[in-house]
Amino acid sequence: MVKSFFSFLMLCLLGTTSLKAQSYTVSSIEKSDKEGMQYEILGKVGEHYWVFKNNEGISTIAQFNAQMLMVKQNDLAFLPKQLNGLEFVTFSDKVFVVYQFQVNTTVYAALAQINADGQLVGTPKILDTAEKIRPGSGTKVFNLLQSDDHQKVILFSVNTTKANALKVRTITLNNNFEVTGGSEFSVQSSNKKSALSDFALDNAGNLFCLRNVTQTNAAPAVSLIFLSANGTEVVESPIINNSLLLDNIRLTVDNGKNRILLNSFYATEKKGHVEGLYSYVWDVSTRKEVFTNANRFTDAVRTAVAQKRNIKDAFDACYVDNISSQADGSYVVVAEQAESYVNHNSFSRWDYYYGGAFYNPFMFNYWNRPFGFYPWARMGWGMGPWMMHSWGNPFASYGYPSVTYNADKIALLSFDKNGSLQWAKTIDKSQSDQNVDQFIGYGTIHNQEGVQFLFHDKQKVVHFLDINTLSQLGQLMKGAYIMTNEKN
Repeated sequence: MVKSFFSFLMLCLLGTTSLKAQSYTVSSIEKSDKEGMQYEILGKVGEHYWVFKNNEGISTIAQFNAQMLMVKQNDLAFLPKQLNGLEFVTFSDKVFVVYQFQVNTTVYAALAQINADGQLVGTPKILDTAEKIRPGSGTKVFNLLQSDDHQKVILFSVNTTKANALKVRTITLNNNFEVTGGSEFSVQSSNKKSALSDFALDNAGNLFCLRNVTQTNAAPAVSLIFLSANGTEVVESPIINNSLLLDNIRLTVDNGKNRILLNSFYATEKKGHVEGLYSYVWDVSTRKEVFTNANRFTDAVRTAVAQKRNIKDAFDACYVDNISSQADGSYVVVAEQAESYVNHNSFSRWDYYYGGAFYNPFMFNYWNRPFGFYPWARMGWGMGPWMMHSWGNPFASYGYPSVTYNADKIALLSFDKNGSLQWAKTIDKSQSDQNVDQFIGYGTIHNQEGVQFLFHDKQKVVHFLDINTLSQLGQLMKGAYIMTNEKN
């Protein structure tokens, strides 16, 4: 199963590769692949498919050919054994590596470039530093964002030393990862329980995020913050909502219409059922709100998503994964049902409503969503350091030995340019695993046919990828699959 999932990730990163083939090849497990190994699929660089591996602090790049045979493995000797963070940006002929490490109380953000042969180009350089970080804390200080057109890159950090004045520092880079500028700004607050989340970068280089202010006996007050690309303008727009309890708010940049989309499931009372989806649209040019809309789910929509006869709680286990904007201003919200059980006690989103263990200001917009990043990952279960996958680790980071993870139906909700619900469709699946969540979930491939949703399934001992395609006209085609071809 581990091998099948490994290949599944590889396939989904091939981008526009045709899925009409009847089988796919699974690579063998190398002798050096130890239990607890961290790995990340980097995609195709040059003529080979790259996989980053970290075994007990030793970092390597494994290169595979089209038959999924490893042809080369390069040691990344420049990477320290102890890392506070690690991110890759892959191009067709090179890979940029942004990594963080700590010396005494200073955390460094460094940049390195690897060519198509897997060799280091030049020497790594320091991009930024952060002082007064507790030694041995492993704190990830810096975060990397890339625009949809891959032309703009930002490295940023948030200084929370003074809770009433959060400081955001940015370093801007071009698509060759050359530093082009930087800025700093402060977010003032009379409330010490203020935090920033859901950072996003548009194609013009403007930075956006959400500000969450905790309130006593009430849902957090949320506002949208805009920082202009040149760092000279900061605009904060409150999201005024006096009656709905918002949860799982997601920020998305619509570069085509130059807008910001916020979408969130909502309830009308604490620990009540999810009633619908709230949308907020903000125009970048005018720096103003365009509209808000609260779509209450009808019984027909609930019935399509429900796993059982009681349709009132149909969306209670759903979490927004992605929002896809269309050329005409409409958009599709993709959500997945996710639950976990510890010693037969089910996990509930309401246990952490208004923040709590769910809230992490740096769990923002993973634009190429790996299989995982479910709500429980925010509590440390399921994923290893730096949000990479743990290979065969039965406890997968801090996971408890008797945790069951479930990932079920995928809900597709289409809204017009005014935020009104047009249709709802579902992709049926039922996945479950013990102690780790890396064997469940789905991936997407965008091509001329539309968006293809792939997920692992099995019948008896046969493993295969189930494929559902959402066409550009909104038609959902189900039933295709790809058989596995495992290598021993």
